[in-house]
Amino acid sequence: MRREWVAAERVEEVRAAAEGWKRAGAVDPGTFGEIFRRYPEPRPLPAPLWRILTAFFVTAALLLLTGAFFVAFRPEIGTAPLLLLLSAACLIATEAQENAPRLALRGGAGATSFWGIAFFLAGVFLFLEETLKVRERGGMTLLLLAALAAYALAAWRWGSPAYAVLAAISFFLFLARAPSGRLLWVAMGIAMTLVFARVLDHPSWAPSHRGCAAVLVVSGLLGVYAALNLYALDHRLVESLRGAGLDLPGPAFQERIWAIVGTAVLPVAVLWWGVRSRRTFVLDTGIVVAALSLITLRYYVHIAATWLVLTLAGTALVLLALALNRWLSKGREKERDGFTAEPLFADEPRVRALELVPVVAAHAPAPQPPAEPGFQGGGGIFGGGGAGGSF
Repeated sequence: MRREWVAAERVEEVRAAAEGWKRAGAVDPGTFGEIFRRYPEPRPLPAPLWRILTAFFVTAALLLLTGAFFVAFRPEIGTAPLLLLLSAACLIATEAQENAPRLALRGGAGATSFWGIAFFLAGVFLFLEETLKVRERGGMTLLLLAALAAYALAAWRWGSPAYAVLAAISFFLFLARAPSGRLLWVAMGIAMTLVFARVLDHPSWAPSHRGCAAVLVVSGLLGVYAALNLYALDHRLVESLRGAGLDLPGPAFQERIWAIVGTAVLPVAVLWWGVRSRRTFVLDTGIVVAALSLITLRYYVHIAATWLVLTLAGTALVLLALALNRWLSKGREKERDGFTAEPLFADEPRVRALELVPVVAAHAPAPQPPAEPGFQGGGGIFGGGGAGGSF
């Protein structure tokens, strides 16, 4: 990621933090206006609807041009080389838009980057199948490696959490093709979580890169849970990703014991980490895996009808949330051990921005000083004896 893009993101993070502070009443309107004046918007950000429409029209234009190029040049060039050329053109267009502040956040760069990677992967697939004649299993493995490299580079270059998600998916699909894929999911999921959790608040990372790190932390946790879940083990879900037609043996007794322990313990561990770290996305992940564990328990232990179990579980969660809110509200200044029932900020990025803003502001471009008023001619008048004029 270029320095100019990182600097623009840091300024945008300061402005976003100021908006959160204003909503929370942490700053007065005068201070809020001064922050916005000292850190002017580096890149215009249209409304989400306009960005979606821009991406749609750019996609339509790209597909029409692709069809025209295929009709005109495919017989002479070939399908795979033409797709790779179109991929290069889309990636160059993405770079050009990212370098233009007026175009960087309008949605067109996302569309061209997406189709650039899609054309690249399609070209690689056809090259492996038609030119190199690689077998299906080996070709799929190489294609997943190409997808992992492409999405990882895109996430690092353009700071897109969506590409970080696709890179994580490609990574776990690649690991699943190994004979010990389930163990690799556990080991690499834990490693991914630990590595990227250390840089979530690292000030030297760009804001978008920290967002990608958060996505990879969640992906690592979900990968570990998918490998340890008892239902996934009994149905060999990870092993089935290696391809169809494989004779998969049933799980051993020791594997099922470990899966039962993991299905029960991992949600509690994730929830505990979310509470200790005050990170809402970790708490959300813990809630999701806890719900999946309850569904797994319902699959193996028939307590009651499914609709009744879901109704009772939802009711219990609502009552627990009300009780927790009441307990926090009765604390001193409506706070207990750093937790409060009062809505301070709308979402976690505002909280993290509050903690990081001194460092972010130090790394951001220097605030622009107010312009000193120069000479401004006000004109004059002349005339006499009934005549008049101005200059």
